[in-house]
Amino acid sequence: MATDNARPADAKGNIVLNHGTFSNYRSVRGIAGFLSERGYHCWILDCQGHGDSDEPSVVPDFEGMYLDDAAAALEYVSERSIKPVWWVGHSGGGLAILMLLTRKPDLQKKLAGLVTVASQTTDAGQGLLKRMCWLGAILLTKVIGFTPGRLVRIGPENEFGQVMLQWFRWSLRGKWVGADQFDYLEHLQAITIPALTIAAGGDHVIAPASGCEKIHQALGSSQKQYTLASTANGFLENYNHARVISSRNASKDVWPLVSDWIETHSQDVFNSKLPA
Repeated sequence: MATDNARPADAKGNIVLNHGTFSNYRSVRGIAGFLSERGYHCWILDCQGHGDSDEPSVVPDFEGMYLDDAAAALEYVSERSIKPVWWVGHSGGGLAILMLLTRKPDLQKKLAGLVTVASQTTDAGQGLLKRMCWLGAILLTKVIGFTPGRLVRIGPENEFGQVMLQWFRWSLRGKWVGADQFDYLEHLQAITIPALTIAAGGDHVIAPASGCEKIHQALGSSQKQYTLASTANGFLENYNHARVISSRNASKDVWPLVSDWIETHSQDVFNSKLPA
């Protein structure tokens, strides 16, 4: 768990930033710096076996990696500050906090709100071409034991085979169901804290907007916002999966969107703690 250089005591609050699959802390380092300059103390989570984190003793699946790491990160940060804690997750990093809170709704008391960016599980397998693509990826992953992110240029890191095999199954079946048959989409109604869902207008492969919107619609929060980052909605480009979180253009419109949303809801958190 890496932190920025801000002094926690002076910060407006804490923000945990979590990367997606095939990635590491570098993908969210830019937005972390931006949010730090806005007065927040930022904590960047490197999932097990990614970036500077140690390799796990047992190869995890998607749930094993993200559930365990999200729980550990939330506990670590919340125990070290009385200031509000926010979660900003890109792709799998957004799914991580959603999975954790659906299984353990009581943990919402440790969070002020959450932001997911290009996070979805159900709509990447729509259409014959995409299904063939994922079936081929499954075969390759089973043969070599991991999914080669660097080889196919979808990220700076290779990904654990079991992590991606679980995501591939969700994509092909169109259902976000855990290994124990826990239906995450159905249980998203238990999440009632403020939530911002951002979809990327040009992301048609990994996180189609339709899948992101399904998550948004299923959330139980009365304070939730869905935004499609596209030129039609005034953004600088129709962002793809990677550029929506890490690019020069994103620093001009996506990052400020996240910061402004947190700022607005930070005030709501403050007001809710004032004596009646």
